[in-house]
Parts: sequence; structure tokens; C-alpha cells
Amino acid sequence: VNALQSGAVDLCSKLTSAQTAQLSDSYTILEGTMNLVQAVYLNNNAAPFDNEKVRQAISYAINRQQILDMVADGHGTAVGSSIYPKLGKYFLPELVDYYSCDPAKGKALLAEAGYPDGFDMTISVPNNYQPHMDTAEVVAEQLREAGINVTIQPVEWSTWLDTIYNGRQFQATVVGVDAANMTARAMLERFTSDYGKNFINYNNPAYDALFQQAINAQDEATQTDLYKQMETMLADTAANVYIQDLCDLVAMRQDLGGLKFYPIYVLDLSTVYFTQR
Repeated sequence: VNALQSGAVDLCSKLTSAQTAQLSDSYTILEGTMNLVQAVYLNNNAAPFDNEKVRQAISYAINRQQILDMVADGHGTAVGSSIYPKLGKYFLPELVDYYSCDPAKGKALLAEAGYPDGFDMTISVPNNYQPHMDTAEVVAEQLREAGINVTIQPVEWSTWLDTIYNGRQFQATVVGVDAANMTARAMLERFTSDYGKNFINYNNPAYDALFQQAINAQDEATQTDLYKQMETMLADTAANVYIQDLCDLVAMRQDLGGLKFYPIYVLDLSTVYFTQR
């Protein structure tokens, strides 16, 4: 923000709404998306998250719209599974409301799972990503209202990669997962049981079977339907607590034009030009 205000830089992306509010009218604020799925990713191999009812209870305790409102003044797009909207035909908007905010139902499921008084949990968050830190704070407060005592553990990015992503030593984390090659397969394959990037340890033979059918499908329509079945299964089993595709707020000088957003997490600046100087 200081660099923008001083004129040292002309354009900056991935700003928060609080940061853009500090800028003068000398800057145009453009809004895109980060093309990722932000969620509370749960270690399905660690108690109590190895219990599907516990994961579903947490999903019912979350108020997505409140998270969007408090973290980014309502910016962002709610998601209900591991496909983000820009993946077009694969995205199922009906999954967004698969779990309506219903703390009472969440508490009932916790009781059925053997946790009538809730439990303690830790959410480890990479501290270099403020939107994830802010989201974790709101989630923690919402879960406390449902009887779950949450401790937020900020960690360095290198520690997150080594311990959580690669080491899988965690209970829960808030982060955004994207698809480097922009395919539905990349977003969904990571939750097959034997895939190296399956950092949440999701293990569902039915899901694995659907994936094998999808990659062996002889036509696109059949494959698309199978991918939709897979994302519906992720929602139904509450593999993770899905939140949003984060907004990407870009501040750009008024005398710049031509910026375009694409369904990838980087910006192509080759189209940007000065309108006057």
C-alpha cells in the first residue's frame, strides 16, 4: 500500500479489501478471482476427523457468507466442493448450499459421533497469507459457538510445506488449493487414496473407483458426469469444510488500461498499457 501511495509501483494484485480502502481515487480497483478452493482442510486420518459425522458437523457450523463479509467485505465466491467456478461445466453451484448453516444440527451430529461436549482442535495456518489467517479467525469463532474449542497455530510457509503438506502432521489447516494445469482432474485426483498430493489422507474406495472410470471414459460427457459425481461425493462425505474461491483485488493506476483476468492464479501483464502519462 505504501508503495502504491508513493507511486513506486503502478499496479498490485492480491490485495485485501482493507488495503484497497486506504488508496486514493488515483487507483482503479479491479476484481477477479484467485481460481482456487479455500477450505478448512481436514486430516481425515487424525481423530476426530476420521469420523464423517464430525466433519459434517463442522460443515453445518460454518456460515460462509459471514466469512466472506468479515474477511473481504463480501467479496469472493462461495464453493461447496473441490472445483472452483472458472472450471465451468464441472462446477456444481448447488453444492454451495449442501450444508446450510445449522449449528443445532451440527451439535446433534457431534453428539451422535460421541462428542456431546465438543472437543479441542488446532488449525495450523501459513502466516504469510493474511486472507487465510483472517478466515481461520472467523471459522474458529463460529466453531466455538458450536462447542468446539479451536486453537489457531500460525506457521511459517516452509514449515507448512514440510510438516503439513508433505509430512501430513496436522489436524486442520486453512489454505487455498489450485490446479496448475487448470483441469478438473488436477483438482479431484489429489483426493484419491494413493496420490502423493493427497495431504488430507482422504481414503474412499468408491471415490477411487469413480476416478478410474473418469480417466478411462471414452467420451467427454461421460467423464464430466463422473467428475461431478466425485465432487458431490467430496461434499457428501465432508472431506473438507469448503468455503470460497478468494477474490483477487487489483489496484491499478488510473492512467493504465488493458488488464485482463484469466482462469489462472497469475496475471498476464502483456496487455497492460498507459493511456496517458
